[in-house]
Amino acid sequence: MVSERIKQIGVSPTMKIAAKAISLKAEGRDIVDFSVGEPDFPTPEFIREAAKRAIDENKTKYTINSGIVPLREAIAKKLLEENQLEYDPLTQIIVSSGAKQSIYNVILSLVNPGDEVIVPAPYWVSYPEMVRLAGGKPVIVPTLEENGFRLTPEQLKNAISANTRAMILCNPSNPTGAAYSKEHLEALAEVVEAESLFVIADEIYEKLVFDDFRFVSFASLSPKIKQQTVVINGVSKAYSMTGWRIGYAAGPQEIIAGANKIQSHSTSNASTISQWASLAALTGPTYEINRMVAEFERRRNYLVHRLESIPGISCHKPEGAFYTFPNVSSFYGKEFNGTYIRNSSGLAYYLLREAGVALVPGVAFGADDFIRISYSTSMENIERGMDRIAEALRKLKTPAKVKSVALNNYKTRQRKPVEIDARINVEQRDALVAEAEAQLKFDRYYEWNANINGVIIQLRTNNGHLYDFWVENWYPAQLEADLEPHGIIYAVDEAVGRQPYGFYNSETNTAVLFNTDLYASLRSLALGMVADIGGRLFDLHAVRGMSGDYKGLGFVLMGPKGTKKSDIFYRWLQDDETAFHGNDLIYTRYGGGFAAADQPERKIYMPTTTAGFIPRLSELFERSKCENVISTKEECQVETCPLGEDCTLDRGLPYCFLGSKISAAMLDPYWLGGMRKHVKRIDIGAVFILKYDPLGEPIRELPAEDAIQILSTGLSSGPGAVGNPVPFYNPHLLVKSDERLEWQKRKFGKLFRTARVYQVNVAKASIDNIVEQLKQALDRQLGGV
Repeated sequence: MVSERIKQIGVSPTMKIAAKAISLKAEGRDIVDFSVGEPDFPTPEFIREAAKRAIDENKTKYTINSGIVPLREAIAKKLLEENQLEYDPLTQIIVSSGAKQSIYNVILSLVNPGDEVIVPAPYWVSYPEMVRLAGGKPVIVPTLEENGFRLTPEQLKNAISANTRAMILCNPSNPTGAAYSKEHLEALAEVVEAESLFVIADEIYEKLVFDDFRFVSFASLSPKIKQQTVVINGVSKAYSMTGWRIGYAAGPQEIIAGANKIQSHSTSNASTISQWASLAALTGPTYEINRMVAEFERRRNYLVHRLESIPGISCHKPEGAFYTFPNVSSFYGKEFNGTYIRNSSGLAYYLLREAGVALVPGVAFGADDFIRISYSTSMENIERGMDRIAEALRKLKTPAKVKSVALNNYKTRQRKPVEIDARINVEQRDALVAEAEAQLKFDRYYEWNANINGVIIQLRTNNGHLYDFWVENWYPAQLEADLEPHGIIYAVDEAVGRQPYGFYNSETNTAVLFNTDLYASLRSLALGMVADIGGRLFDLHAVRGMSGDYKGLGFVLMGPKGTKKSDIFYRWLQDDETAFHGNDLIYTRYGGGFAAADQPERKIYMPTTTAGFIPRLSELFERSKCENVISTKEECQVETCPLGEDCTLDRGLPYCFLGSKISAAMLDPYWLGGMRKHVKRIDIGAVFILKYDPLGEPIRELPAEDAIQILSTGLSSGPGAVGNPVPFYNPHLLVKSDERLEWQKRKFGKLFRTARVYQVNVAKASIDNIVEQLKQALDRQLGGV
């Protein structure tokens, strides 16, 4: 339903954890919150009074998009006097709704699709997501704890490529508190000048530095560096004005003009009242800042001392901001009271549940060995929180038996099934095969004959993952050297100049698949080829549906998206008298008054989200070969987790079977319960065609002609149903000529002479009630009614 760009990003982990802490507090839990990235001090009174005056003076209307002129002039003065940077307040400065918007505006102004942006890790959680939203590619460069989490010139040089457009530099850093001295910055500036890349200098924590550390703005290093730098700052941290949402960007006129255009079409001007309050902040006294910095330094010293006194923890002493970033990896592989710690997410979950302390796992910042603790809370809370953390960590012990967490999981580069063009002629086929064979180098060539319901399909590929899953999926064909396959698939990956796409020529039974490593595409192509070739050679009829055996009577569930087919099928499968047959495509032969349907797959390519219907499948999937199972919260594609607050990734498990719509496991169907719960062949006695109709009757038997008409149209139904009609609900059909579609109708006519067909309205009852209705229909058949 949502756009692809939204699917590629996650919700801000820091915001989510802060919301969770607030929720637990509302439930009455005593939670010490170390997750919040905002000062706990009130906004200074003189700033609040300025806001009140603005209201009283009716300064509540729209302003210029880029901000009121007095505020931009005050920002220019601040930058000149404090940072030795001269900017034109009218053309080189823009005020936005927070420094976050300032950064996003600048990234959108600078980054083209495909551009690379260097992001030192640990990074603020939103940097990579902003780059992705702009169509760019974040290039993550891990910094080292022993280097004080500072990017080195050598690391920067090695990260730069022909596609590098910019770098984001946070100084002082969120989440580490690390700050760059002038010498550090000058070393980086040499690389930046030589490579002519832009720098987005996030300096929002500029005033929060300790131990007489002298802050230097990156743009001030040289006139050339200034032309390559956009400075980001604001009032939120230094003046304790996070909720006022005022940030600003200062830089080259062209970039600021671009940010101005973007802002004019998104939020327009920042809050007028907040702008006048920010003017007071920048032009008023600084004693409140000095007092706040002194208190932060006191808290930092205490917190670092407490952390370093805990065996197993190391902690860099931060030079600025209000965060510590301790290394807690020594606690991984330990457990207490059934909770096993695998990573920073698991440790954060454990400390929240066991100790009542909310903090942010380091994986959110690209550094899984660490956690972020904010000391922007009272000393009393810091003392209470550290007592709890120390006690909870003391309880963790190495288990007697080490728990294995390895998952045989392959993450594909291509995430969508590719389109197949089945209209190519023989000449085009010959050209495509020649192109494919030229890509199949001898040292990366894999070949295997699969017996798919009597049709021999040979795979020729240069992709090891596709070959691995192919061999796992199908029964092998005979091993004679001179065996001639019925059809051949060339699956060629990394073909230069080719988009992910597939071709099929029915006359020669040949398919070519370019530039996809997603097994779902190869499997669908193979099933479609068998449907086409088997139909012509062996009168084999491919039926798309979820099939099973109930008390010896075979059944098939068919229907479009939105009809709860999976929900119904997997609920029914849990019935003791129901056995699994197939979850996708079955091949049927007719004769002697029977419709015998075979399941052609040796292993079942099953969506891992099925574990949401049958929880015990998770254990089976862990022992299976998997594809695209997610391992981070950022990869999660579901808006509402079916596990609620008990998310497996939040608990520190290294993967989640429910978070991706394209994740699949190659499951051995006999693992579902042995011979009793799985059959390879059924005699189809009933076909249930599902529909969603709030006004229709719950279930009725259909005449064969009506059923064939419904199937041939392939119309979608159900809430939110979208997409074009799919004839016979079968997306694997490759050849959709009038002749072949008429052939399908005749075959379904044969099916419905031997099997009863029902239309089931899934809008009328719960899943349990629908399953009962289907069972009752089959019981009547078995009883001869």
